[in-house]
Amino acid sequence: MQERLKKIYSRLSTEDLTNCPIREVFSVVSDKWSILIFFNLGVHARLRFNELKSLVQGISSKILAERLKRLERDGYILRTVYPEVPVKVEYQLTDLGKGYVEQAAPLIIWITKQAPAILERRKGNK
Repeated sequence: MQERLKKIYSRLSTEDLTNCPIREVFSVVSDKWSILIFFNLGVHARLRFNELKSLVQGISSKILAERLKRLERDGYILRTVYPEVPVKVEYQLTDLGKGYVEQAAPLIIWITKQAPAILERRKGNK
């Protein structure tokens, strides 16, 4: 693992890191709301806006709309509009989005296992 990271870092260190593609992509897919959007869409094949909003507890409609637009722009999410009255809109993961969820799932599993100990340490450091 360390050698792989060194190889990646050596390539990056020769580039302009202010425009680092890793940082640019990771900042979109790793914020707290995007992660919850990804995993809810990973569990549920398709969700409407309000369904997603109720599953991602605490997110405002404005932030959810912004995140969905950004994830759609980057190709992680497909937005389908049905010409009905009222208009029906559904969101689902694209193959790119599914691939991201598959890669992120082991990290989420690790966090789930480690969270109790981490949170306990935080209590002791206050």
